[in-house]
Amino acid sequence: MKNKFSDKDLMRFADGELHDNNKAMDILSVLVEETPEADVLKKRLSVFTSTRNALFSGLVDIHRRKQ
Repeated sequence: MKNKFSDKDLMRFADGELHDNNKAMDILSVLVEETPEADVLKKRLSVFTSTRNALFSGLVDIHRRKQ
């Protein structure tokens, strides 16, 4: 199965930095479906959301240690 969305687009989407509203809506449209394509997209997107959360948590910890 060919990926409909690039990793770069998914990373931007996960970070709230995808400024192409049409592409963001396309991603959301696939995510709400109950299809194999939606399952694959959810797994791909989870990589970017989990790394974003880990990075954010790490930065918060560094900030707290400096205080």
